[in-house]
Amino acid sequence: MEKKVELFLKDKVNESKIDAPVRTLELYEDIGNEYIKNLFAILQQEFNRLIRFMFGKTNHHFNAAESRKLIYYINLYEDLQYMLKDTEWCFSIEENYGRFLEQCKAFLIPSGGSTIPMDLKRITILDYEPIFELKRTVKIMANQIEKRYPIKLIGEGSYAQVFKYKDEFYDKNFIIKRAKKDLTPKELERFKKEYTIMKELKSPYILEVYKYDEENHEYYADYADTTLYEYINENNSTLSIETRRNIAYQIFKAFSYIHKKGYLHRDISATNVLLMFYDDVIVVKISDFGLVKEKNSNLTSKHSEFRGTLNDGYLAVVGFKNYSMEFETYALTRLIFFVMTGKSNLERINDTKIKEFVLKGTNSNINKRYKSVEEMKEYFNKAFIL
Repeated sequence: MEKKVELFLKDKVNESKIDAPVRTLELYEDIGNEYIKNLFAILQQEFNRLIRFMFGKTNHHFNAAESRKLIYYINLYEDLQYMLKDTEWCFSIEENYGRFLEQCKAFLIPSGGSTIPMDLKRITILDYEPIFELKRTVKIMANQIEKRYPIKLIGEGSYAQVFKYKDEFYDKNFIIKRAKKDLTPKELERFKKEYTIMKELKSPYILEVYKYDEENHEYYADYADTTLYEYINENNSTLSIETRRNIAYQIFKAFSYIHKKGYLHRDISATNVLLMFYDDVIVVKISDFGLVKEKNSNLTSKHSEFRGTLNDGYLAVVGFKNYSMEFETYALTRLIFFVMTGKSNLERINDTKIKEFVLKGTNSNINKRYKSVEEMKEYFNKAFIL
């Protein structure tokens, strides 16, 4: 959470403290932020108290002190909603309460009391249900206890959004990859197939997935520290050749395993290679298997969209249905070159051996390209082992 948001929350909690016990606090026990929990509870209790007082008036005159209080709490609610709208704590208010408060804003005045409109419709006051709800939450069962954690949007693609949350039981971060609501049945089938394939693959170099939610079309997976793209770009000037080779060898191992299992990834990019940092090693995790090609699959149509930032442009002509190992090694060649040099542009390669490694992998004649990861490694060892 940003410092300015945290300071705002702290100030508002101190400013809005009430003398009476906050009985609504237990309605928000699953809110992980103490400031937000207290503000939600205070707002609900005070809204309920003031609305009851308003409904009890027979002369349609809402007292000045209560008018000022309700104006204050409405402003606090709106300020809170504004400050949290772009965070993992963004929230909504119960629909009837929201409409009622909007109506109140039209007639409340800060001095002399307010005239209650004759046509103001009463609402059902909720004492035992929360009126505030985090918009982005995940419900997790741990030891038969239900917990809700806020989720934060950290990535978005053509077909899915990726959210991050911290599980208090495991004390670690996880991600939720959620299919977008406008996907076709075939696209949803492919989305679930991505999960199924990743669940099947058992390798330390494949991002681990845990559970698929049929109702929400989402799955849970490990959270990685960064992408290969971000890591190389941020550290390129200081990375040792040993670190680069270590990453490259892990990528080779990952794709050798993927290919032995009968799959072609088809969406190789520096953003689809994730990294996890440990005390003594960086571990590569391959992700995003949404375009994976497998034998005897009917999910690859002749008109599949051309994707993959490192893919051969010729694929746009021949189509993804004709994607073969030679196209996979083309993208891998460019990926490994990026790892070892930090460059994406293949022009002006001065080193003869490195140039030979790149030219073979990206040869315009696909029959002259690498036929396997193992063949790539042979040329890699000649080019990058001193």
